[in-house]
Amino acid sequence: MTETRATGYDCLSSRLVPEAELREFLLDCFGIAGHELFVGHVARVAEDLLDVPQDVVFAAFCTYRQARGHFAMSFDVGVEGRLADRVGRREFAERFAARFGAYVLYGDTEPPGLWTVILADGGRLRAAMEERDGRSVLYAVTAPVPGLPEVRVDEGLRRIR
Repeated sequence: MTETRATGYDCLSSRLVPEAELREFLLDCFGIAGHELFVGHVARVAEDLLDVPQDVVFAAFCTYRQARGHFAMSFDVGVEGRLADRVGRREFAERFAARFGAYVLYGDTEPPGLWTVILADGGRLRAAMEERDGRSVLYAVTAPVPGLPEVRVDEGLRRIR
């Protein structure tokens, strides 16, 4: 029997979620105890870990920061393999989007240069994004994104392999 390797879930969210709510979501989503989780702003990680013994291992380790452009928040969650077995990337993004009424961008098995966006209603679409000057902006999607009427809809993104 092979054991699932640890992995990371890197996402962009249209909603900036307060740290306490993010922490509560992660505990509930992965079904872990508080001592198994670290959540902190990327600029404060070292400071937040000052009093934590160096040999402590967290089952889930989340850093976040404010984002700009079409997204309000960027967050990265490193998870042990057992947690990845419980909740995969897509399910994680779906749960986050539904819980916070946001659209969430993540990457998994899309062709290079494309991403998946999960809408708050559970809809899923493919997207092309540009990152420039610290801004993450969608420039093409396979279906409309609520609140972003300026983003071009391009059904052709579905056919890119």
